[in-house]
Parts: sequence; structure tokens; C-alpha cells
Amino acid sequence: MVFYRQIILFFSFLTLSFYNPNNLEIKSERIPPSATTTKEKIDDVLTEYFESGKFNGVVLAAQGDDIVYTGAFGKANFEWDIPNTLDTRFKIASITKTFTACLVMHLIEIGYINLDDVITDYLPDYPSSTGDKITIEHLLVQSSGIPDYLTKPDFLSDMAVQHHDRYGFIKHFQDMELEFEPGTDWNYGNSGYYLLGLIIEKATGLTYEEAMRKHVIEPAGLENTGYASSGMVIPKLASGYIKTPDGYEIAPYFHSSVGFSAGMMYSNVTDLFKWTRALYAGKIIQNRNYLQNMITPQMEDYGYGLFIGAQKVGGQMEVVFGLFGTIHGFNSQVSYFYNHDFTIIIMDNTQQCTVDIFFAVRDILFGNIPEDNINPSIRSNTFIKP
Repeated sequence: MVFYRQIILFFSFLTLSFYNPNNLEIKSERIPPSATTTKEKIDDVLTEYFESGKFNGVVLAAQGDDIVYTGAFGKANFEWDIPNTLDTRFKIASITKTFTACLVMHLIEIGYINLDDVITDYLPDYPSSTGDKITIEHLLVQSSGIPDYLTKPDFLSDMAVQHHDRYGFIKHFQDMELEFEPGTDWNYGNSGYYLLGLIIEKATGLTYEEAMRKHVIEPAGLENTGYASSGMVIPKLASGYIKTPDGYEIAPYFHSSVGFSAGMMYSNVTDLFKWTRALYAGKIIQNRNYLQNMITPQMEDYGYGLFIGAQKVGGQMEVVFGLFGTIHGFNSQVSYFYNHDFTIIIMDNTQQCTVDIFFAVRDILFGNIPEDNINPSIRSNTFIKP
């Protein structure tokens, strides 16, 4: 969430071209790699990264519903020498946005919200000059033009450590001049998703946390996912650290009221895998058209709360859905390869970049697919599996 420019840079590197359903061939076959070989290769790579001080966290890799690798490295808490395990929970920062977008789409599905509703339909005290023309869809797609509050001078060192009333907090950005007219451009940020959290509360009569649990977390069967409220005791939650030339330091404090629905959830690799399977299988958003809209690029390479792109792997184009999150002391990403049904989840509690690990694991997964078994035969204009 905090250092979102790292996310943009990573996905720009990862994405070779924006997805175009008219020219991208979707493969029909799912070729399972050798699980034993895959596990050994991935473990060797991750061990090397860990031993060289470049990784401290947990990784999961899967094809379809089958998990082909899990591994935990380093410590969840350095002070008490507590190791990371597969059960360790991490703050997921901007991956929260995907959960928020999913909740909004579900509420649209059941008639609580409409995509073309505007901010002032739910927050009547919001300035009408902008609130009357910024729609729910603008907020979802990051095309509202509202400046990101994290970019305000001295925000991270001053305001980010304080408790804020949620409805009072938006005063820090609601009167700022728009960067562009809604719907005419795109800029990744947090203000729009903060507003979506408040709109969810107004539409449901529940707190954001209650609505998320009722409509998303419980239906998806997630047992290790929730809202990381400041001061709350969260079992098995890793501590966050920053690596410096002199060793690891405790990450700076960041109050949950600042992240809210834009970046303050926690989870673990197992739950994020369940979440990935549930989301793309249409088990949470059951209306296929709504789900299709969410996971199709709307502006730039962004859908509703997630990135969508295509990259060339082993001579073939591969559709990739990317979820990324960085906050003080934590870095997480979830990458789903649509064509071959691969999932890669990487979570680190020392805020180290996961790009190299992602590419290493990706290449191992795809390297175990026999080249003569790849048959690009089916064209499709939908991401949703039948």
C-alpha cells in the first residue's frame, strides 16, 4: 500500500503487453509438472535467497487445486526467535484493494450499490463539486482523479502514526483539486479505495470489517484472514521489519485507520490460495458479467482492484493477474497465470522485493511443462473458466 510505485514498476516489468482478447491465444490443456522435481528446484532457489539474506517469508505454488510447493523461511519474530511457518499471517497491504473491490461487486450483485452511483449518494457531506460526478466505477478503476493522500508532504512521518476517525480522515483529501477529470485518465492510489470502505459501511449498515467477514471472508471459507486493526491481538501475525546495512530493524508504525479499506487486511498463504480459487471460480461474485468486468483491464492494465497483463513465457503468451501489497515491514504478491492455472504466492515480513523470487519460481513451474504438450488452439474473449 505505502510504496505503491514499487508495484507499478514491478508490473510494468512483468507485463509485456496489455491483454487483448482478440489476439491472445488461450491454451486449453493443463499439463501437471513433476511435483517432486518442482518442489526440489523451488526449495533450492528459495534456500539460496534466504541464506543470502534476500528473503524472509513464506511461498506457495500451485497448479489448479493442487499445491505443488510450500515453504517457510526465516523468522516471524526476530526478538523471540519465532520461525515463520505456513500458518504465519502477514499484513497484505494493497491486496486489501482486491478484497474491497470484490465486496463492492458482490454488493452490486445483491442490489446494495450500483456502479454508476456517485460518492454523494452515500456520503452527502462530501464536496458536491467532485462528489456528484465521481462514480463507484471511477473509484474501483482508479480513474477518479482524487489525489493519493499518501503523497502529502510529511504524511508518513506524521499523520500515518496517528489514530483518525474514518469519516473525518477523508477531509485530508476531499477538498484537494482533482488531478484530472473523472474517467479521463488513471493514477494508482489509496484515496478512492478508502472512500469505497465508507460507502460499503453506508450501504450495508455494517462496519467495513463486519461486511467483509459476512459477504467475503466467510463465504470463501477463509480462516486466517481479517482486518489488522491497530491494538488488536492477532494470533500468529508476523512482526514487520526493515533490512538495513546493519541488520534488521523494527518497521515504523502505521496506524490502521490510515490504511483502512485500501490496505489494512492480513492473511496467510493458505487463505490467499483459497481466495484465489474462490475468486476466479466465481464462488463469491456469481454473476459472470460482474466478475468478467472485475478481472478485465478497464484503464491501463488495471481492472477492479487488480492488475491484468500478459507476458511471454517459454515462447507463448500468458495471461497474468497480479495482486501486490507493500506496507511498513511487509511485502506480498499473488500472481495467477490463467492459461496454465498456476498460482504463485509470496509473503515477506522484512519488506524485501519479491520480484526475483517470482521470476525464479515462475520459470521453474513453466520449465517443467513438456514443450511438445503445449497446444495453443483455443481463442477466448473471457477470463472466466466454464
